[in-house]
Amino acid sequence: MRVWLCLLSLCGLFLAHGSDFLIRNVTVVDVVTGRELPNHAVWIHNGQIAAVGERTGAPAAAAIVNGTGKYLIPGLWDMHVHLWYREHQFPLFLANGVTGVRDMGSDLNWVNHWRDEIKAGKLLGPRIQTCGPPVDGQPSGDSKLPVLVVRNPNEARATFDRLDGMDVDFVKVLSNVPRDAYFALIERARKWYIPVAGHVPYSVSLLEAIDARQKSVEHMTGVLLACSKHEDNQRKRLLLALEKNDFRLYEKINAEILSSFDAKKAEELFERMARFDTREVPTLTMLRREMFPDEKDPRSSPHLKYVAEDIRKSWIDPGETEAPMAESTRSLLAAQYAKLCELLLQMKRAGVKIMAGTDTGDPYTFPGYDLHRELELLVAAGLTPLEALRSATSEPAAYFGAEESTGSIQKGMAADLVLLAADPLADIRNTQKIEGVFVDGKYLSKARLAAMLVSSRH
Repeated sequence: MRVWLCLLSLCGLFLAHGSDFLIRNVTVVDVVTGRELPNHAVWIHNGQIAAVGERTGAPAAAAIVNGTGKYLIPGLWDMHVHLWYREHQFPLFLANGVTGVRDMGSDLNWVNHWRDEIKAGKLLGPRIQTCGPPVDGQPSGDSKLPVLVVRNPNEARATFDRLDGMDVDFVKVLSNVPRDAYFALIERARKWYIPVAGHVPYSVSLLEAIDARQKSVEHMTGVLLACSKHEDNQRKRLLLALEKNDFRLYEKINAEILSSFDAKKAEELFERMARFDTREVPTLTMLRREMFPDEKDPRSSPHLKYVAEDIRKSWIDPGETEAPMAESTRSLLAAQYAKLCELLLQMKRAGVKIMAGTDTGDPYTFPGYDLHRELELLVAAGLTPLEALRSATSEPAAYFGAEESTGSIQKGMAADLVLLAADPLADIRNTQKIEGVFVDGKYLSKARLAAMLVSSRH
């Protein structure tokens, strides 16, 4: 058994055999302290930051990058993606400054192949952490998402051993994992220091998942129910509604959950979540896609042209599959989203660590672009631009236990950086004004990034 985090691949300890670079006269955004450091120079050597300061030298042969009037931030992480297409879409991630992704379920053979190619310098792409196939209590309905099915504790323990033998970075659980299987799985994972992330299963409370040390919770699953005065009774009824596939009952119970919100219970829950360092990956972009399907027609997105044709062909036209939504359903979903945003801000104030993720991989999601949208939505929910920026930089680094090697701009850090034309702390939308990207010390100019986007269509 091994410690789950492979620092060699994550933190850039393998060397990038490229030129030295010196970024001159740039404003360095220190995401840890929140300070902006103007008129700085950053020397990049062998894939790492060799020096940062107002007076920083570099070899005479170093390529000069003019940072005048520009801002430098750490490379961004999207902490919830699915790399489940044979066309990897890495150019879209990199063109948007996303230099790291946490893959939440896909074909492990393909992902490992890409990681090997990236490490060998044969493929340009982000750093990847992956769970391989997720664990659930029933087979997947999606052919792109391989799932390992567990129905009891023995199967759960055997499945953990199988995943550990596959050398995954963490284990992901989905919503239908049976209660006893979940606890058997997570107990074994704790023993061997392998993180468990994902949904809170229907049969498990968020409080129980926190106490079991689930490392991150995705999509705000279980949060509203956990804050209800009648949580236990409503969970039983929800399970019955799901078993019977009774949507009307399911909707009715969810309305009752909202109306039975207990502020004191929420306060205690989030305090415990912060104390045990259970992180939240809200994926607000995904929630808006699900809860506001009429908000914007994804077929009109200007980013669609950058998606490979084979991928576009695999997406079902939403106009052909989505029936008109009842007004009662629309109102309930809007109320749920508003409450989740309110609770997300309350989590943040309680000390819960928030990480940015998008569920990219779903139809009509756009790698990289959706992460910038996620940052906007986090700010709209009440986070400051600095807090939103941390959710995609220093917080992922801390989650991986790699603060000394990535997630900020300091000597010795991996040279994953994004050069911006405007101040992201003044307006989070400025993270989209990308002038250049460094990935593992390799510089991608604005012109090269544009060419990569064009090539991604094929």
